[in-house]
Amino acid sequence: MLELVKTYYAYNSWAAAKLLDSLESLSAAELTAPGCSGHGSIRDTLAHFMATQWGWVSWFDGSLTVTQAYGVKIPSDSLDTVAKARERWLPIDKQATDLVNGLTEEKLRDIWSWSLPNGGSDSLPLWKLLLHVANHGTHTRAQIVAAIRRAGHDAPNIDFLNYSLTVRG
Repeated sequence: MLELVKTYYAYNSWAAAKLLDSLESLSAAELTAPGCSGHGSIRDTLAHFMATQWGWVSWFDGSLTVTQAYGVKIPSDSLDTVAKARERWLPIDKQATDLVNGLTEEKLRDIWSWSLPNGGSDSLPLWKLLLHVANHGTHTRAQIVAAIRRAGHDAPNIDFLNYSLTVRG
C-alpha cells in the first residue's frame, strides 16, 4: 500500500506541475472567466484544488486540527498570476511529499476519526483518506483541463498512464 500511496502523490506532483505549465498560455481574462465546471473559473478551481490538499495534509501531519483543516481556504485572487499560483503550490506539494515519504505501512493502517463543525463524524484508515485526497486532485485537475480546452488552448495529457510511461521507475 505504501508504494501505491507514494506513487499517487508523485503523480499528483507531476500532474500539477504540467497543469501549471499549461496555464501560462491563458490570458488573465481566461483564468478568471466563469464556466469551469469546478468552482466557477479556472483560477477559482485551482484555488480549491490547492486549499483542499493543504487542509487534508495539514490535518494528517498534525499542523492543523481537523476543524482548522476543514476551514482552509486560499483566496483565488491571491493566485492572480501563474507565477503566484506556482509559488503558493510549491509548499503545499512539499508538505504532501514530506508527509508521504515519512509514512510506514503501519501508519497507513491507522484509523483516523473526526468530528466536523457541521456535526458530521466518521472514521477511516489513513490510506483511504490519502487516496481520497489524491483522487480529488485528479478530478479537479480534469475540470481545469476541460476548461483550458474550452478556451481554445492545448492542455497537457496528465493521465496516470502517461505519467507512468513518462516517469518510469
